[in-house]
Amino acid sequence: MKFSLKNRSKNFKQFAWMFGTLLGSAAINYTIVHNPLVFVMIMALFIHELGHYYVARKRKADPDLPFFIPLFPFLIGITRIRNAKDQDAPAILLAGASFASLFLFVFILFNYFYRLFSFTSLFILLAFEILFNYFGFDGRKYRSIKSQLNFVHT
Repeated sequence: MKFSLKNRSKNFKQFAWMFGTLLGSAAINYTIVHNPLVFVMIMALFIHELGHYYVARKRKADPDLPFFIPLFPFLIGITRIRNAKDQDAPAILLAGASFASLFLFVFILFNYFYRLFSFTSLFILLAFEILFNYFGFDGRKYRSIKSQLNFVHT
């Protein structure tokens, strides 16, 4: 990938959209909920979307940086991926859940020793993670990988 002034401008715009929508989502949800666990959920979603982005880059696809939609009570993240090969689709789609699951495992292990949040709050966080990733809107991708929902072939 060549770095030109045009590419730098595109990258800066993507970074601005990513961090602006991420911070906007955090601010809106924290204003409504008033629980610092919102920031953990935002971070889990951020890592989830970066998992898709990282694996897509490794598989030589053309991903855009993720952006987030501040829609209470759900946190929606979108990573657009172009020029992905059909055989790479399962790895790219499953990467988000694995990266987010690893982050949540480390966070829960850290919480076990330092007791930052109550068990009920962590249970709700894990329930939403499982429901959203495996049974919700995003879960359709994991249950039917052949449909290639997130990919635009050009």
